[in-house]
Amino acid sequence: MRKLVAILCLMLAVNGQAQSAYADSLVKRAMAKMQNIPAYECDIVIDLDVNFINIKQRKGKVYFLPPDSIRYDIKGFAFLPKKGVNERATSATEGDYVALHLGTDTVHNTKCEVVKVIPNDIEAAVVLGQYWLDAQDRIHKMVIVTKEEGNYEIEMEYGNEKYAVPSKVTVNFDTEEMSIPKSMTGDLEAEDEPPSTNKKKKRKGSIIIHYRNYVFNERNSG
Repeated sequence: MRKLVAILCLMLAVNGQAQSAYADSLVKRAMAKMQNIPAYECDIVIDLDVNFINIKQRKGKVYFLPPDSIRYDIKGFAFLPKKGVNERATSATEGDYVALHLGTDTVHNTKCEVVKVIPNDIEAAVVLGQYWLDAQDRIHKMVIVTKEEGNYEIEMEYGNEKYAVPSKVTVNFDTEEMSIPKSMTGDLEAEDEPPSTNKKKKRKGSIIIHYRNYVFNERNSG
């Protein structure tokens, strides 16, 4: 009986190591795919969906320079993420981590492998990351949990570009009730606020960015 238990424990340990190695390989391939994206510029169309803010659709351009330099050319809009998708995606994998395979799920009608990444460094800014990865090693969805910046859920959809760049990115987040001056956005209009309470209420919000007309500069990619 003891031998049987020992064999079962060994089998479980080996299976766990194999699952972790498989999950790690999925994450590494996806990160390598993103790191292979060259410098580019493209047009963007942005919509802000927050239930207590009314703001017009904005258009502009974005410039990306590997590995994670991103610049937006859009006037009077203060809600764009300071970090690009690439930088957020790799934030959970910068140091040592444990990768866990959680099975499969479907995102945007695409079968994805689901992997959770837990950094080993307890002082790391990122607490954990979870990724939905397709067969082409592209990230269709990710959830990043941080200590200071809150939690972010980012969904990505793809077109027919040569590289793993999205055609649409949706950043979902929780936002607390706040008063935002119009000077931050130019034409922002705040809706009537509900009566104030002692407790801050969390609200859902999202930024939807459409990417069009990519122009890649492979010579300017380091």
